[in-house]
Amino acid sequence: MTVSQFDSPDPEPGYQVYSRRTLSWYDTIVHRFSNRWLWNCPTENLKQWFDRHVSSNHLDVGVGTGYFLKQSTKLVPGCRLGLLDANPNCLEAAASRVAELKPEVFQANLAESFAERFDPYESLSLMYVLHCLPGAIPFRRRVLQHCVASVIPGGRLFGATILGQPQPMGWWGRLAMEKYNRKGIFGNLNDTLDRMQEVLSESLADVQTEQIGSVVLFAGVRP
Repeated sequence: MTVSQFDSPDPEPGYQVYSRRTLSWYDTIVHRFSNRWLWNCPTENLKQWFDRHVSSNHLDVGVGTGYFLKQSTKLVPGCRLGLLDANPNCLEAAASRVAELKPEVFQANLAESFAERFDPYESLSLMYVLHCLPGAIPFRRRVLQHCVASVIPGGRLFGATILGQPQPMGWWGRLAMEKYNRKGIFGNLNDTLDRMQEVLSESLADVQTEQIGSVVLFAGVRP
C-alpha cells in the first residue's frame, strides 16, 4: 500500500527550527515562561510526570535539550538510556547534558520505522513531541506505532503534548499558538483531548491522561 502524503507528511519544519542558538535559550523560553504563562501548566508538573513513569532502561524520543533527563532522580550512572531525534543539534545538546549516563544516540525520522535499530526499552518518553508533528491524527497514530514497537511488552510509553483545542485562555497563548502553527513549529490546531485519548488507546493499554491548562499528560502500557 502506498502511504499518502496526508498519512505521512514531512515533519522537518517542526524540528529544523532547533539550531544551536535556539537551543541555548530553549529552556528559559519554554520551561520558565511558556509552560506557566502561555499554556498554564507549570514545568514542575511535567517533571513530576516524567519521573513517575521513567525507568532505568529508557528511550527519550524528541530530546530537546535533555532537560527532563537531567532533572530526573531515577536516571543515574549505570542505567540504559537512549536518545532519539531527527535533529543532530538536539542530540548533541542532550547527549552532552547527560554525558555521565553514557547514552546511546540515534538519529531517526519519526515518520519512518526505527525500532529495528536497537533492543527494546522498558519505557519511552514523548515530551512535547506530538504537537510539533504536522498533519492530522493519522500521522500521530503512525508515529505512536513506531514508538510502541520500541518498547517491550508491558513497558510504558508516556509524555506530554499541547492541545490546539480548546484554545489557551490567555490572549498571549492564543497568539503564540496561531504563530507557531503558521510557521510549522506546531501542527496541533485540531488536537483535542478526545482525539488524543482515542489515538493513544489504539496502540496502548491502561491509558491515563491528565489535562493541566492546554497540556495533556499521558501514559500507557504496550499490550
